[in-house]
Amino acid sequence: MTNEAQSPNAKARGAACRVERGIQALIFVIISSFGFLHSSFAAGALTRAIDIRTLPYERSLEKLPVDLTATIGFVESGGTAFVQDDTAGTHLHFKPARNDLRVGDRVRIQGTTTAGLYFPGVDVTSLQILGHAAPPAAAPASYDDLATGRYHYQRVIVEGLGRTLTPLDENRSLLRLAIGSRVLEVRIDSPLETAPALIDARLRITALAAGGINDRRQLVFPYIRVTDWNDVAITRAAPPLEELPVTSVVTLLQFGAADEPHHRARVLGTVLASFPDGRVFLRDATPPPPPREQPKDAAPLPQQSPSIAIRLTSPATLSTGQKAEIIGFPIMAGFSASLADAQVITSDEANTAPAAAAVSLREFLDGSHDADLIQLSAPAVLNDFFRTVDGYELRLTSGGTPLRAFLLQSTVPDLEIGTVVGLTGICLVESSKDRGFRSQAERASLLLRSADDIAVISTAPFWTTGRLVIAISILAGVILLAIVWIAALRRQISALSSRIVQQATQDERQRIAREFHDTLEQELAGLSLRLDAATTRPLEDKARTLIETSRSLVSRIQSEARNLVADLRDTEQLHDLPAALREIQNRMPPNAPALQLDLHPLPAIPGAVSHHLRMMAQEAITNVLKHAQATEISLHLSASADQLTLRISDNGRGLVSDTATTGQPGHFGCMGIRERARKIGADVSWKSEAGKGTVVTVSLPLHHSSF
Repeated sequence: MTNEAQSPNAKARGAACRVERGIQALIFVIISSFGFLHSSFAAGALTRAIDIRTLPYERSLEKLPVDLTATIGFVESGGTAFVQDDTAGTHLHFKPARNDLRVGDRVRIQGTTTAGLYFPGVDVTSLQILGHAAPPAAAPASYDDLATGRYHYQRVIVEGLGRTLTPLDENRSLLRLAIGSRVLEVRIDSPLETAPALIDARLRITALAAGGINDRRQLVFPYIRVTDWNDVAITRAAPPLEELPVTSVVTLLQFGAADEPHHRARVLGTVLASFPDGRVFLRDATPPPPPREQPKDAAPLPQQSPSIAIRLTSPATLSTGQKAEIIGFPIMAGFSASLADAQVITSDEANTAPAAAAVSLREFLDGSHDADLIQLSAPAVLNDFFRTVDGYELRLTSGGTPLRAFLLQSTVPDLEIGTVVGLTGICLVESSKDRGFRSQAERASLLLRSADDIAVISTAPFWTTGRLVIAISILAGVILLAIVWIAALRRQISALSSRIVQQATQDERQRIAREFHDTLEQELAGLSLRLDAATTRPLEDKARTLIETSRSLVSRIQSEARNLVADLRDTEQLHDLPAALREIQNRMPPNAPALQLDLHPLPAIPGAVSHHLRMMAQEAITNVLKHAQATEISLHLSASADQLTLRISDNGRGLVSDTATTGQPGHFGCMGIRERARKIGADVSWKSEAGKGTVVTVSLPLHHSSF
C-alpha cells in the first residue's frame, strides 16, 4: 500500500524535474543563439560614418548591419539626429522618438542602413549613450562646399555678412547670409525676438550643413541649420546708420578693396516710380560725376544715368516725386548697380512730379538711361498685348525696331492693335554683350508706371488684322452658304424636272393607251365580230379553217393589246419585279406552253429598272410564242452581291442565224430588248442551237450609277 501511494508523487516530481531541465536547456540555447547572432552582427557591421555615407544606393536598400560609435552634432525633433565620427557624418532615425539626446553626446548606434533622401543613413534599433563631450569639430566651408554636398549633415563654420532677418515660423528665424556674391539661408531654431543685431554685421556661424533635396536625390539648394543664437558669433558689428555717408549711385561697386564685403550703402534722391512688389526707382540727388574720358575726335558719350533700381525688403508706401533716403546692399543687377534688401530711412512729401528724360530710340537701347524715367521721342505702333503673371506685356514697333513694355495692372488696357502711341516709363536693360573689355547693352524694355504713361497719338485704322480676318471669315461663310443654297436649289430643280418628265411620260402613256383602246382595240373587236358572223354561214372546210385560225389570231392580238394598254395605264412605278413576272405567267394565252418560274429574293431596285426588266422578259416570251414553236418556257431570276440575272429559256427550234437578234425588216423585238438593256446599263446575250431552243440572259450590275 505504501509503495502504491508514493508512486504518483514520485512520478509528479520526476515530470517536474524534466520540465525544469527542458526550460533550462531552452534558455541556454536562446542565450547562445543571441550571443552568436550578436557576434556575427558585430563582425560584419559598418563601423565608420564614411562607409555608410558612401554606400551605393542599391546596397543601402539591403539593410546592412551598422555598429557605429559617434558624437551627436545636431538633434531634430521627430526622431532624427545627426552624428559625426573622425571620418564623416551621417543621419539617424528613431522609432519611437527620443528626447534625451543632446549635442555632444557620445553614443553607440546599432541598426541597419536606410537609403535616405540624399545619401544613406541608419535606422536605429539600439542606441547607448556612452558619455558627454564637446560637439563634433566644425570644418570651415565655402558656399561651393555646401552646394556640392561636401559637408552635408556635418558641422561647418561659415562666415559672411548678415543681409536680412525674418521669422520662419512661430519659434524659428531665417537669416540670409551674404557669402561673397552668393546668399545662403541660415535656419535658426530660436524666435526672432531674441536675436542680436545681425544685419550688415560680419558673422561667424557654426551650423549643420543641409539643403533641399528633390525626388532624384539631387541637392537643389544648400542651407545650414543652427540650434540657437549662441552659434552665431558677431566678428564685426554693423556700422551705425547715422555714420553711413550718402553715396552717389554711379560710384557703387566701383573698384575698391576686393576682399572687403559690400556693406550697406546710403542713397538720397527723388522717387521716380514705386511698385507693389517692392521695386523702387530713385533719381540720385547728389552732384553728377565728372564726364567720362574719351578721345578728342570721338563722338560725345551719352551722360550716365543718375538713377538706380532698388528692391526693398518689404514694400513701402512711396509716391512719385517724394524725396527719399534709402539704405541697401549694393549688387549688380543686369547692367547697372542696384540696391537689394533695402529699407526706407526717411521720406518727404512730394513736391513736383519728376520730369522724364526725352531720349531717342538709340539712346534708349544703348543702356545709358538704365533705371531712369524716360520718354521715347519716336512714336510706337502697338502690335499686340497679352496677359502675364504681373500684368500685361505690350509688343510694339518703333522705326522698324521691336519694343517691349510692361504694364503692371490687372485690368485690360483700353487699346486697339495698330494704335500709334507715345511712351513714358522706366528704362530697363534686359541683357548685355561684351566687346573686348567693354560690356554694352543689347536689349532694353520699358516698365510703365500706369496706363497714363501711354499717350494715344492716333487710333488704329478700322481695317485692322483682326477685323480683316473677321470680314474674310464672314465673306467665306456667306460664300459657303451660297454654295450650299445653290446645291440645294439644283437638287430641287432636278427633282422637279424628274417629276415633270415622269408626269409627261405618264400623260403620254395614257394618251397612247387611249389611242390603242379607241382605235386599234376597237378595230380588232370589230374584226372579231365579223369573223364570228362569217363562221355562222355555210362555208367550205378550208375557208372555215382559215376563218377560225384568223379568229384565234385576232383574239391573241386583242389580248396583247389589252395587256399593253394595262401596262401603259399603270401610273405607279413598278418596284416588285417578281410579282410583275408572276403577272406575265397569269396573262399567258390559253393554248400557250406553260411558263415555269424560278424566282429568288432580290435587293431593292428602282421602279424604272424593274419596269424595263419586266418588259424585256415579256418581249422574250412573246418572241418564243411567235417564232420558237416551243413546248416549254422557263424564267429564272436571281441576284448575287453585285449582279442581277434574268434568264428566259425555251426548247424550241432555236434562232435561224446569229443576225436574227440584230434587227430584221418588220421585226423589232430583239432590238427593243437591246435598247432597254443599254438604258439601264445591263448586258444581254442570246445563246441558241438549232432544234435545242434559245436562252436569253440579261446581266445587270447592282452598283450601276443608274441606281
